[in-house]
Amino acid sequence: MTLSVELSGLQSAQTDLDTIGNNVANVGTTGFKSSRPNFTDLYSTSLLGATGVKQSPGQGAAVTSVSQLFAEGSISQTGNPLDIAINGSGFLQLQTPSGIAFSRDGSLKLNAQGFLTNDTGSLVMGFGPPIGGGNAVASGPLGTIQISQSSISPVATSNLGLSVNLPTTDPAINTTTTPFAVNDPTSYNESSTTTVFDSLGASRTLTTFFTQVSGSGSPPQWATHWEVTSSSGSVVASGAGGTLSFNSSGQLTAGTGSINIAGLANGAAPLSITQKFTGSTLSNLAFGVDALTNDGNGAGEFAGLQIGTDGSVIAQYSNGATKTMGVIGLANFVNPEGLIPTSNNNWVASQDSGPAITNAPGTAGLGQLEAGAIEGSNVDLSTQLVNLIVAQQAYQANVQGISVDQQDVQRLLTLQ
Repeated sequence: MTLSVELSGLQSAQTDLDTIGNNVANVGTTGFKSSRPNFTDLYSTSLLGATGVKQSPGQGAAVTSVSQLFAEGSISQTGNPLDIAINGSGFLQLQTPSGIAFSRDGSLKLNAQGFLTNDTGSLVMGFGPPIGGGNAVASGPLGTIQISQSSISPVATSNLGLSVNLPTTDPAINTTTTPFAVNDPTSYNESSTTTVFDSLGASRTLTTFFTQVSGSGSPPQWATHWEVTSSSGSVVASGAGGTLSFNSSGQLTAGTGSINIAGLANGAAPLSITQKFTGSTLSNLAFGVDALTNDGNGAGEFAGLQIGTDGSVIAQYSNGATKTMGVIGLANFVNPEGLIPTSNNNWVASQDSGPAITNAPGTAGLGQLEAGAIEGSNVDLSTQLVNLIVAQQAYQANVQGISVDQQDVQRLLTLQ
């Protein structure tokens, strides 16, 4: 009886030592979560009639489970743009040869096929671009994320938005006596330049001129003109644009122009640009450009990747354009402690954990991603070393108890 009690204590102490040893061994493991054994005492009882129950001596101890502690580890910067740390709750969802797994290890990279993987080659799962192309959004079916490193084709400018503030202090110009001319600065009040692109990706400079028209009303209207020049500075084409009208509060009430240029020297398709001045104002402030939008771009080569806090995997190109290639999904569980730990810093779901609930980072209580950083182990080494001493003492005490009991049994057997 006594030997079995001490054997149970020895086994429990051994489990404690094994758990602490595993924690200490993984003090430097990325995303590792420490564990602790949960002990219970063992008793047997016997009924002694109707008067009640008499307790017998204890029968030892047992380990009922080993709990995982999911407190966050410290986040450290790595400088690698593909490294991510989950700042808050949630797990990366991975496609492994054995099935779906979950991890807090955000040491990511691209494999030879352009798929986003973790350090062991498991595929990171998320939301990809819609069928037919376009930027990915955090919706639709969950799948792997593949990054295309091909160049992007040029897109001709077709819509140009220019929001400006026009000063009421500018003098009105009599356009009859002083007709607009690019080389005559007295024929216009203000000007602004931007870049437009043709169908082959060649860039040209578009200059928009603003003229406050004398006698055109109160407040006066502003006429616009445009000129497009090549990279060498030679004039490609010019013409009249839209007329801007404002109300008494200085808000734009009308103003849209068009720019049409055919017969481009490089053989590109004719330029057809709608120029909108939405958001432009009239006030006593100085002239300024408040906003500029351009739906065209030149051809661009793949230049790198950036991961946003919302999980967006954004491809960057040499022409300044960007494209969202995918959105990393995070999974959470009703009971994370029910997850079953496996090798390679992974867990798998179980009946105790419940099914994975997947959403984008920063939604549904999930944490956000921090790029260029990883989460370290949450093992407190000082605490583990103290626990190791206690567990070792318990182990030695049970070993000593077994030795004493063994000596007592031997003495008993030698009695005549």
